[in-house]
Amino acid sequence: MPLKQTELGGECPLGYFTINIPGSYTADPVEACSTCNFADKTIEKFDLEKICLSPSGLTRGKNKELLRAYASTSTTLSRDGFLEFVKKNYRE
Repeated sequence: MPLKQTELGGECPLGYFTINIPGSYTADPVEACSTCNFADKTIEKFDLEKICLSPSGLTRGKNKELLRAYASTSTTLSRDGFLEFVKKNYRE
């Protein structure tokens, strides 16, 4: 669900793709989601409503801040580690 809902449909809450005309995205959602830390990699069929696990209210700017903060920790960096870091450190 964390997709940003518009009159034309769901957009990436982090700004990786938006809808510029009905049914047309500014970037390929499949490609954008495949590289996103918040994409549910267990979804077999691509479904925007199910794949996005971004926390509600998270913006691209705040995501970058969290990535920088996580990268500065002394732990071994991983996708799962970042998701745990976000759970502990992100407040809407």
